[in-house]
Amino acid sequence: MPDWATIALYAGVVILTIASVGGGILGWRAYTRRKLLGLLVRAEAVDAVGRGLADVMARLAEADDEALAEFASDPQSSERRALHEVATRASILADELDRMPLPRGLIVLAEELGDAAYVVAREAARVDDESTGAEALDGLAAIDLMAVRGYTKRARRSLTEACDAMGLDETAVYGGGLYL
Repeated sequence: MPDWATIALYAGVVILTIASVGGGILGWRAYTRRKLLGLLVRAEAVDAVGRGLADVMARLAEADDEALAEFASDPQSSERRALHEVATRASILADELDRMPLPRGLIVLAEELGDAAYVVAREAARVDDESTGAEALDGLAAIDLMAVRGYTKRARRSLTEACDAMGLDETAVYGGGLYL
């Protein structure tokens, strides 16, 4: 084989290797960015269930004695159903976040979001369907909104840092839908 053919062959192999490595790096970054977008959507969902819990608590705090008596005695009251829905949705989110396949760099973020969803689910489930009367009111009084806010703020802070590191604008999500 002539020298020029050997040189061309080696140059082609080097160029192909560099292109493959570069393509792999770009592909991995795109995959990581797509997974981060998925976590961003789930973070919005965690915030939504946290706000839902806070809204129910605010309505009950402003409720009159008759509304509180209905809450305490009727497991089918609208506020009890709202708490149940918040707990269910938060549990689903926590389970999804715990089982998502993610790049190693996003696992801690997913764990923090999952912890926040778990805390929302735990607090919203303090009043279950079997609780009535004083037991239901005690469960309501035991709901710790400060813990919910603490976990969601920590997860949001970590999400903001991850978005900044990836060059992703966190405001790309609005109302659960992506606008890219």
